[in-house]
Amino acid sequence: MSKLFISLVVGALASLQAAFAAERTVTLAADGMYCEACPYMVKKTLTHVSGVSNVTVSFKDKTAVVVFDDAKASVNDLTNAATKAGFPSEVKG
Repeated sequence: MSKLFISLVVGALASLQAAFAAERTVTLAADGMYCEACPYMVKKTLTHVSGVSNVTVSFKDKTAVVVFDDAKASVNDLTNAATKAGFPSEVKG
């Protein structure tokens, strides 16, 4: 009986996590983009972060608009990934 109870509790917790997860969109300022190839590198880097579903990069505006699942990734994960790839970034705000 206790295994059944534990299974139910685990299932309920997993459902709650899914209920609180949301798709978010954030715009990052990526001032380190200096050539036409940089946006491709920024996009590739951010696309590889778990939970990211879409990335749109503007070389002209030096920004990256990222759509991600906040249960799988955080803004900090995104900025850290971009920074490690040589494109220090922060939330544009």
